[in-house]
Amino acid sequence: MYQSSTAFEAPLTPRMFFAADVHALESQCVFEKTWQMVGLASSISKPGQYLSTEIGSVPVIVRNFDGEMVALRNVCAHRHCSLVTSPLGQNEKLKCPFHGWEYGADGRTRRIPAAKNFPDFNREHYKLASFPLEICGDLLFVRVASDGPSLRVWLGDLYDRIEEWTSFPTSKLAVSRLLPLPANWKIPVEAALESYHIPEVHAQTFGEDPGESKSDHAFAKYTTSFFTSFNTPRLIDKLLKVYEQFILKILGASFNAKYEHHHIFPNLLISNTSSLTLVQTVRPLTAETAVSNVWQYGRLSVRSNPISKLTAFLWGRFTGWLSYQILKEDISIFPSVQRGARAATDRAILGRCEERLYAFERFLHDQILAQNGCDIMAEDGIKTGACEAASMCSKTPCAVEVTE
Repeated sequence: MYQSSTAFEAPLTPRMFFAADVHALESQCVFEKTWQMVGLASSISKPGQYLSTEIGSVPVIVRNFDGEMVALRNVCAHRHCSLVTSPLGQNEKLKCPFHGWEYGADGRTRRIPAAKNFPDFNREHYKLASFPLEICGDLLFVRVASDGPSLRVWLGDLYDRIEEWTSFPTSKLAVSRLLPLPANWKIPVEAALESYHIPEVHAQTFGEDPGESKSDHAFAKYTTSFFTSFNTPRLIDKLLKVYEQFILKILGASFNAKYEHHHIFPNLLISNTSSLTLVQTVRPLTAETAVSNVWQYGRLSVRSNPISKLTAFLWGRFTGWLSYQILKEDISIFPSVQRGARAATDRAILGRCEERLYAFERFLHDQILAQNGCDIMAEDGIKTGACEAASMCSKTPCAVEVTE
């Protein structure tokens, strides 16, 4: 069941979905203040392997230093060259490609070519900034803010489940994808938070909205969740359910028809069934473009025989393909939503079934207001419109009564 008895006026104005100054504000107040999933521990499991990304405006490298995972600022302390440029890679030493300065796990310099050119060098001052890094299952999280809640607090009750869903011996990575998104990052996130669009956008895959009687919403401080048990009348869905039961029986694993979807603020989406876990991050590139990393974990076989192992592999590939079809259906509608946001003149109205969107937008509103009030934003040169959009100058979004 839904928890709200009313519809809502959206907390965010349309301008929040396309304005460049709002994009900069979100980088500072949202992404640089929250835990961000940056990649997989299994992708950098060997010494010298690394991944690089940006969290807000902060370039970050996560590197394996002889088994120790460390997150550092990806900027040389000497002349500010990027230390690495590849999203994934491996090197013998963390060395600047411009002048050859080398760094250790603590961020301090290890070797400086022609070091006599730098008399009385202060190694403690001229070092790479380090960031808090935590691992849950196979998922790597970094927070560039120096203080804040632990990852376990941020994930809440989901921590142990995510750990199980993304690590041996329960699951193994089956498919990974990088998807460009032609929209503001909030648009794909919000599309994932409601089933209302399913009959229009996913008629060929999901088919229909499960409806309120088969939907349960849950809310925590940093997360929202959706639970259902799909039982649609389409023959293909019934066949897939029977086939999934058969597959899991071969694997020696139990089956239930439950589907659950979780949103970890601000931009991590995780869905789970008996046989798969889909992990998706949505990272803004510009005010109107984003990129999504998608990792799908397949259920590992409890049995050790070759047939069971092959079945697990093939099922992981098939469900990975099916998930991709659903993602492509969503992506196809994003440009229309983006164009509409630019032309809109009023806030959106959110139905009871879209209450998870309301919670997400309230989080963004409160995060920005807590970090950057109206007066500060005005002093920083943010237009009055952006100030109103970001903080609404203490206005509270109203609930709109629903009449039958």
